[in-house]
Amino acid sequence: MIQATALFTHALNMLFHAPSTTLRVILPAVLWVMGAAAAAGLLAGDALGAMDQVIENAAPPPAGQLLILIACGLAGILGYALMAILWHRYVLLDHDGSALRPGMGLFWAYVWRAIVLGFAQFLAAIPIGLAMLLLGGLTGSSPAALLLIGLVAGVAFLWLALRLSLVLPAAALGHVMSVRDSWRATEPLAGTLWALAVLLAVVNTLLGVIASMLLPADPGLRLMLDSLLYLIEGLVFVSMLTTLYGHLIEGRELG
Repeated sequence: MIQATALFTHALNMLFHAPSTTLRVILPAVLWVMGAAAAAGLLAGDALGAMDQVIENAAPPPAGQLLILIACGLAGILGYALMAILWHRYVLLDHDGSALRPGMGLFWAYVWRAIVLGFAQFLAAIPIGLAMLLLGGLTGSSPAALLLIGLVAGVAFLWLALRLSLVLPAAALGHVMSVRDSWRATEPLAGTLWALAVLLAVVNTLLGVIASMLLPADPGLRLMLDSLLYLIEGLVFVSMLTTLYGHLIEGRELG
């Protein structure tokens, strides 16, 4: 747990010891993501509203708005990818501002690696999901049991992501790392990463609580709030991957 706390603290310290610098580094991605969310709210408000209603009582949203919503969603995902690349490169290239911006080739290579990684994680997560479903059937449908099962599943998925995702900071630097290589590289910290997954799950839960407390009535505003919180949640995870890559692959100390 001590090593997990050290990794977690280091990742957060990189983000928050100079908040203005962090914001400057990721600002293009923040504007991209929030712009996509704002566009979705303005141009596809009816579709967003329909998604928030009970399916049986919701009128079908306009097809054009659904297409806009899909386009904005894809744009937002690409914005998240840009945020990750910018932060990986800023930290791992030792704050070299001249090398911060990725070329288009590197950007799309990163997106491709993220797609491959997502597919690998999906396949690896199937046994976890089946086990959780079986456990849910054995324990019944009580709210407490379902909450506990959800938390356990969330921690397991985060642990799996930490084990497999070193391919992403490698891709941000223009290097090729396989999912198998990431699994092998994180083997020395396999136990520690369980504790780290718990810490990340706590952060995600707290952000979820904040979102539920600040939930605005307007679907567009709600989407922008969710996008902002997902940016924070994603940035913490990205910083964690950056820390693990620097420590395990590049041999950096956690001081």
